[in-house]
Amino acid sequence: MPKKSATAPADSTILRQFVARPREIGAVWRSSPALGVAMADAVRWPDKAAVVEAGAGDGAITEHLLAAKPPETPFLAVELNRMCAHELARRLPGIRIVVDDLANLCSICAREEVGEVGAVVATLPWSVVPEDKQTGMLEAILETLAPDGQLLFYIYIQALPFWRRSPFARRLHESFETIEHGSVVWKNVPPAVVFSCRGLRRAPGHTG
Repeated sequence: MPKKSATAPADSTILRQFVARPREIGAVWRSSPALGVAMADAVRWPDKAAVVEAGAGDGAITEHLLAAKPPETPFLAVELNRMCAHELARRLPGIRIVVDDLANLCSICAREEVGEVGAVVATLPWSVVPEDKQTGMLEAILETLAPDGQLLFYIYIQALPFWRRSPFARRLHESFETIEHGSVVWKNVPPAVVFSCRGLRRAPGHTG
């Protein structure tokens, strides 16, 4: 008889944490390999600046980012949920992981001595995050990104009509010169669209 694994499957971890803390997880199932590849392909990998993944979960997207990442590019994973961070460390040993809130990104990067941040890959449940929390997270990203940096995220297709009219979407258009999106990733549950934001309209550190 085969031995039972001492560690729960990744999908089980996501499901349990979704039930316990839905505002931290925001999804019942792991992101698919197809979505992971789409996210990794959309990154404009910087030569020396770091890449930060915010909301890394158990590593469903992370593993594809690491596979595509140039060897010299620093990488940091930030995850608020401690159980997901534990599963991420188990699945992908050796990567830098910080258990913290994206709203604290500036202090995280300073504490971890990350240096310049060329891209933030935010795989967060934006549709269930309260508006004031969204504002704090986005402001932290804007303060941290290099002037030529990139913000990447995805939105589930059923949330797109509401998201396009949201204050968060308006704030993105105010903050970035270019916002592009790819085709629908149908091989994901639910299907999702990857967005890429580039060209900060204001310099990091500016609060006016």
